[in-house]
Amino acid sequence: MSRVRPLVLALALASLAGCGEPGAPSEVRLRLEYAEGDTLVYRYHTEGTVSVPDTTEASGRASHPYVRIMTVEEAVRDVTPSGNYVLAWTFQLPPETPADSGAPAAPEVVQLTVEITPQGRILSISGVETARPLFGEIDFQSYFEQSQPVFPERPLKPGDSWTQEVKVLSPTSEPVVTTSTYVLERVIEEDGEPLAVIAFDGDIYLPFPHRPAGADSTSVSMTAEERIRVNGEMFFALESGRVLRVVTDADATLTRVEMVDGQPVRREAQIRETSRYELERP
Repeated sequence: MSRVRPLVLALALASLAGCGEPGAPSEVRLRLEYAEGDTLVYRYHTEGTVSVPDTTEASGRASHPYVRIMTVEEAVRDVTPSGNYVLAWTFQLPPETPADSGAPAAPEVVQLTVEITPQGRILSISGVETARPLFGEIDFQSYFEQSQPVFPERPLKPGDSWTQEVKVLSPTSEPVVTTSTYVLERVIEEDGEPLAVIAFDGDIYLPFPHRPAGADSTSVSMTAEERIRVNGEMFFALESGRVLRVVTDADATLTRVEMVDGQPVRREAQIRETSRYELERP
């Protein structure tokens, strides 16, 4: 993911197995490659529509389009003795005109620090408190476990796939197991470098604490939840070990409780968006 909206993968099509460009390697190993001091800059562009209940509309719902553009800087702070990478992810949003609602404005710069293995497994995350105004009260460790692909140790050939499962704990319900599937669709060449094209398809489940609007400060907070279905393609540079771009379609349902005339009412927002996450400069 985004890193703000997941990188969950895979749609294996048998007709694509073995479809590589002439001269492309028959087997590849997927590994992230960084050196201390490296800085990569990505541009994140997303467009979508939020549909919410609205009794003034004939359909009972109102739709609101949105566009978000963000720059993500990925700086390598350290390479550990075990070969893992310590990365600082800095999310920079363009300033927005303050809303009339009085709600606090989202920060323009947010930074998370992660330790990640060459296979892409997130070992630790810090800085989450400063990120909450932008990303909300989500469990960041669970989010990245669900949205970040972990590359297999084995070499892969076009058509090979792997699946990741994550058990997500919720304070008010039974655990939910989410599944993401990834497939190496093909190996192509772009600007003289071989690229692995990885298709993905998966689910993300995010429960988070929520105090209903209209509830007093002594009320017990409830659990809201977001369920996201994601699919798309990742283009991974094999020689440099870097993600060049990720194109994603996502459908999400955000469920929370609001207080109406002193009574809790369940509300659902439907979100559909398309995003592109692309390396701007090495």
